Amino acid sequence: MQHSTATVVAPDRPLSMEMLLNPRSIAFIGASSNPEALGGRPIGFLASYGYAGTLYPVNPERDEVQGLKSYASILDVPEVVDIALIAVRAALVPGVLSDCARAGVGIAIVMSSGFGEGQGRGAELLNRVAVGLAGSSMRIIGPNCEGLASLPASAPMTFSPVLDIHRSGSRLTDGGIAIVSQSGGLGFAIAGWGTDVGLGYDYIVTTGNEIDVDALEIADLLVEDERTTTVVLVIEAVRDSEEFRRLGVRLAAAGKHLVVAKLGRSEAGARGALAHTQHVTGDHDAYRELFASVGAVSVSDNDELVDVLQALSKAKPVAGRRVGIVTTSGGAGVWLSDALSEAGFDVPPLSESTCAVLAGHMPSYGSPVNPVDLTAQFLAGGSFVTPLRALIDSGEVDLVVLTTSLSSSGRLAAEKDALAALVAESPVPIAIYSYTKPAPSCVDILNAMNVPWYTNSHRTARGLAALIPGGRS
Repeated sequence: MQHSTATVVAPDRPLSMEMLLNPRSIAFIGASSNPEALGGRPIGFLASYGYAGTLYPVNPERDEVQGLKSYASILDVPEVVDIALIAVRAALVPGVLSDCARAGVGIAIVMSSGFGEGQGRGAELLNRVAVGLAGSSMRIIGPNCEGLASLPASAPMTFSPVLDIHRSGSRLTDGGIAIVSQSGGLGFAIAGWGTDVGLGYDYIVTTGNEIDVDALEIADLLVEDERTTTVVLVIEAVRDSEEFRRLGVRLAAAGKHLVVAKLGRSEAGARGALAHTQHVTGDHDAYRELFASVGAVSVSDNDELVDVLQALSKAKPVAGRRVGIVTTSGGAGVWLSDALSEAGFDVPPLSESTCAVLAGHMPSYGSPVNPVDLTAQFLAGGSFVTPLRALIDSGEVDLVVLTTSLSSSGRLAAEKDALAALVAESPVPIAIYSYTKPAPSCVDILNAMNVPWYTNSHRTARGLAALIPGGRS
């Protein structure tokens, strides 16, 4: 499981988590006066997020860049910086990296492309400085990456539009999820996808061609990070399967989730990965066995990733596979039952005593069997909390899914506090499946409640399946 990119041998000094994720100072080499250009965006992003450290633009053609004093070279910057962002054309990168090493830069992040990816040109560019760089204490991320963002440090060190508050209209929120991605575009896109369902991200780190630091080394740092609860790896390949296995074991021992999106599963995908970041993707079945061996959750597309992250980030652990469904639509309950069963869950019939209790909370034409059909009458103003609590108190299920329509803007308003209290107090996890498109006000309530919620029966099932002890079937 190797990739083909030529590497700079990592120095003895390990990568510093503090320096990477909480930098005191940043130099931006190739900084542009145009805030819309790729070389200009990081300056504006850092300002809009309120980065409290010191930023040094480096541009030999400017005395000032976007209101900040500019320096001709990293060697002219008046302090030793933690991080140097590099966004100059590929031919200049070797000299810039050498200067950064001389200046004592801690970590160089090369966002420039043109080092063998695409049509193969430039693969040899770093050869002439590789020995010197390997002998320095500086670590290198990239090239051909989109940088990183540390939300706790208010430090978006990237040109990704996902971090553009003014254009996107929203700011990413902190959370326990860390994304480490060989793909720059996908790494940041994941954070954008999850925002709508209330997911929060602490760190997004992209690694590109990985001439030195790779995704696994960064993920390994996060084992010790108190904020991180879930690590997402978006990878085309890994250098060493044993290194991955050690990472998986360490994360599991620390009680953290590992979710892996493996790219390049097909022949065409492998061809694209080699052109993209020079990674050789390897045998998909071998990777799948590797992921399963450490209990990593493997996902195949962006929707599944968001669905899984909702379950892992918002729900309590499940003790088993028994699911109770409380629904206001018989058909939606049946559809969800099918999806959950196919995903490895059991939707068991309930005992006579539990059915008798539930029958008291529905019209005579409702059904207290599992799925529990409260009927559409509840959409006129009935309370979900009492039947949900009765099902939970029965001890006959390990997970409860409330299935209802949330298309009305006031649907959850009356009982949001009671429902939130039940979600917090319940010994079993609760999820919500809206079989209609939820109103924005309902989405806000669901996100504030920090409950997993879905709008598709299949997505509900495959997301929640990540909670099954021992993995999904």
